[in-house]
Amino acid sequence: MKLMMVLMQPAGPLQQGLLERSCELAPVLPHVQAAELVRDEVLPGGERQVVQQWRARVEVPVLLQPHLDQGLLEWTLTLRQPAGGSVIRFHAASRAVQVPGRCEGTLRFSPAAGGRGTRIEMELEFPNMGEGLRRIFGELVARHWRTLLEAAAARLSSPAG
Repeated sequence: MKLMMVLMQPAGPLQQGLLERSCELAPVLPHVQAAELVRDEVLPGGERQVVQQWRARVEVPVLLQPHLDQGLLEWTLTLRQPAGGSVIRFHAASRAVQVPGRCEGTLRFSPAAGGRGTRIEMELEFPNMGEGLRRIFGELVARHWRTLLEAAAARLSSPAG
């Protein structure tokens, strides 16, 4: 699955915001209950790796609650960026037992047309998932990234930045 968006912020601060401050944005994301930074490290070779824990906010009907694996609501997100790179690779894995919930993808940052703002191209892959689940999870993951990137851009636009 591929999608593209343009935000009126420079690429560097957007990338830095995703790597360093995305967990701080959890309270403004309506679909997220909590996010926590687990680890932020520079790997041999200079690649930066950030590991985060996220928990979704959903209201599950009472009749369905016994059938829902709570791990489906929790996922680990690993972000990796080569030193000085314009690409962030990510790997998201759900704690759910019943769903092979794994998503891999890339975020490519480049100048938007006209030199104002940043073009972000996103590619998502869902290995080991059937077409139906791939479509459902693709929409959910794409919505998460769009909302997160828009919140990061809004934070950068605010006076507190």
